[in-house]
Amino acid sequence: MAKNNLNKQGSKVKSEIPIPQDRLTRGVQISKGLDRLKIGLYVQFNFELLFDVLGDRKAEAQEERQTIPIRLGADENYDYNCHGSGRKGGYNFHISRGDVNIFVSTRKDWMKTPNILIDIGSASCWAPGYKTVLEYVTKLLRIYGGKVVRNSVSEVHFCVDFIGLPIEELDLGDHNKWITRANKFNSFQDRAKFSGIQLMQDEGDLGFSIETGIRLGLGDICLRVYDKVYEIKRNNSKQSLFASVWGKEGYNDCPVTRVEFQLRKNVLKQFRCISLEDLYRKASGLWAYCTYKWSRFCEEPFDRENRHQDRARIHPWWKQVQAVKWGGLQTVIRKKLLAQKDKKMLRDMMGGCALNIAAIRMVNSQNTEEIIAVMTAEIEEWARALDKQKNQRTGRSELQEKMETKINEVWPYGPGEVHGPTARDTGFGLHAQCKEFHINEFN
Repeated sequence: MAKNNLNKQGSKVKSEIPIPQDRLTRGVQISKGLDRLKIGLYVQFNFELLFDVLGDRKAEAQEERQTIPIRLGADENYDYNCHGSGRKGGYNFHISRGDVNIFVSTRKDWMKTPNILIDIGSASCWAPGYKTVLEYVTKLLRIYGGKVVRNSVSEVHFCVDFIGLPIEELDLGDHNKWITRANKFNSFQDRAKFSGIQLMQDEGDLGFSIETGIRLGLGDICLRVYDKVYEIKRNNSKQSLFASVWGKEGYNDCPVTRVEFQLRKNVLKQFRCISLEDLYRKASGLWAYCTYKWSRFCEEPFDRENRHQDRARIHPWWKQVQAVKWGGLQTVIRKKLLAQKDKKMLRDMMGGCALNIAAIRMVNSQNTEEIIAVMTAEIEEWARALDKQKNQRTGRSELQEKMETKINEVWPYGPGEVHGPTARDTGFGLHAQCKEFHINEFN
């Protein structure tokens, strides 16, 4: 296979020096885990106190037209943000912390349809881990007389990161090298955008002057293979998180190619994978189906017209993909305290707005001290004005109320949290010794 390079005009050209196939996988490390999990809980409530509390706070959020903080337990472990709207399907209430969104229904027929929906986003799936998130939620439900009777998984994203593997050396964009049951194939190059996950999770843009990724399928099964380093290039909080996950000091210390399979409820049902416990037991089988039956990547284009798929030679790298098991990996060491907001981006936005105000006030562009003084004064004036406004419900200032909301968004598990899997995050390949996890163990 020839390596892709760029000429002076930025066009892709073929190198005359072939890349040995074994070199592509030599020295490559693997990190694997869940990148998203949607799960429904069938919860029996002994009383309706939770609905009453959420109803009052939802009304306040609607009145103020913004999310507001809510403490549902004794300490900060039960701090959430309450939204002014719910979700279609009869879910009256919506609370969140970080990229974890919880939807609550007051329906009486909870045995037929989950009355609690939990959407665990990418950052929380990796740290503190899906198990810790579910532990927090089930403890919260128990406080309000709720008992989880069963659960059902509606969507899961399995992902494997090949650390040290440049995606452009794989030539993934040649659809003739793919054996797949998918009806749609998309290759992303130049400045094309990788339109990925929707609803509460942004996969960002994948545009580059060389190959950045491919997507197979748009339905109940979808495969994405993409340049993960490029995908998180503009997200400082994710950069720190994945640098920790990959065991690197910096997120861009080396190239990383991600393989991600999205499986939705319909296909999970076909494999009788209903609950989280089913998913744990059948994770390796699902991965095997996705990488052996549903999609395969070959060394060379095969004879598609005569359907000689059995003669196709599987790419050595794809054999590594197929060989991934979901029983355990080396524990990743936690390195840094991380927030779920991008400090640099927010600071740039704040500074840009303050500079605009300074310009409106006709500040001398050559007087640095005056510029800084005006910018600082404007921010202080805004904060003090907000502090003078009292919240009718709590009696505290609106500045304090807003600060609490932001703390819940930035530090969903407390300001002392450190990202990166720990010994608590058992299951799905994050650790060498994994045990089976049952959600009912927290009831």
